[in-house]
Amino acid sequence: MVSILVGSPFFLYDLIKVKKMSKNIVIVAGPCAVESEEQVFEMGYKIKNIRDIVKPYGIDIYFRGGAWKPRTEYLEKNNSIKKKIFEGMGEIGLQWLSKVAKEYNLPIVSEDMSEMDIRHFFRYLEPERDYIQIGARTSQAFALLYEVGGTPFGVVLKNATHGIDSKEVQGSLERFLKNRQKVFCIRGQKKFIHPDGKDSPEHIAYMEKLLNESNQSKDSRNLNNIETINVLRDIDYFKENKILFCYDPSHIWGGKTHEMRGRIGEYAIKAVKEYGYDWIMIEVNDKSATAKCDREQALFTTVNGIDWSQTFVGEEPPEDKKPLTLVDIVRELINIQISRGKVKIDKKIKEVDGDKLNSIRWDMSP
Repeated sequence: MVSILVGSPFFLYDLIKVKKMSKNIVIVAGPCAVESEEQVFEMGYKIKNIRDIVKPYGIDIYFRGGAWKPRTEYLEKNNSIKKKIFEGMGEIGLQWLSKVAKEYNLPIVSEDMSEMDIRHFFRYLEPERDYIQIGARTSQAFALLYEVGGTPFGVVLKNATHGIDSKEVQGSLERFLKNRQKVFCIRGQKKFIHPDGKDSPEHIAYMEKLLNESNQSKDSRNLNNIETINVLRDIDYFKENKILFCYDPSHIWGGKTHEMRGRIGEYAIKAVKEYGYDWIMIEVNDKSATAKCDREQALFTTVNGIDWSQTFVGEEPPEDKKPLTLVDIVRELINIQISRGKVKIDKKIKEVDGDKLNSIRWDMSP
């Protein structure tokens, strides 16, 4: 077992009071889908240790993981065997999340696919602490919205795959009648596709123009709709109801190339620094070599002590191709919080916390 060393420098927290001046930034981090109890506890332990370091800087970290994981396709891509694609562990996944939440005091964000499964969320999770996520594919599944809306859980609504229409978004959010907090998550939208699969010259020209804009890329998984926050937060409903905004760069950029994986961390920081997002949601999976879904878009907690063979990358990439890690991202968010005057931190404390972040290892375990 590897753990963070705790020594005499930490007495500084008792001597110097940290003054918080505004609401916290929230990072939601963890695997796309929970696949085993061991995985959940290993990731939860590392996220908990990072959380403890960054909390005084006005940064909270929640644990994300799908017990249910809706997928676009139904069968795995294997010509010899027709096997149903992995869609999550279901109820047992919520049990694992419940255990890690209690062990490490981590708020949970997990997706609900059906109104029939609300009973499991009440059984295993805590309404005053945890969040039910509504995915892009079910963002207008009204029976589900009404059922979730009748609970006190916090709720995270992702934008529909076809994009963002402010009336649609508001209509979905208005059905969350009793939820203690509402978060709207911007997660990218599908690229425009001709129904016959054949692109016209005009369509090709339009897409090339669109994908050459500064916030887009032809290799991204989805179109990047990061700027829509500027429209939504000026609408009276969003202001009056204090809707929080979340940005999910993992589902926007995906992991087809080193460049796309690099943009996940870069845009997580950009979303907070340049656009003022309240939350960011990032897929983090340290042992992604055998992950059953979205493994290539998962970032790592850190590369300190990493065994690349246990990751989807397989071997160490060139230095300039390594994406930012969760530790890198929180380090930048600390600097943002301090530069904005959101928190007052003594220089010596920041140096100590920098050493603590450096001591986080990929192979840490409970």
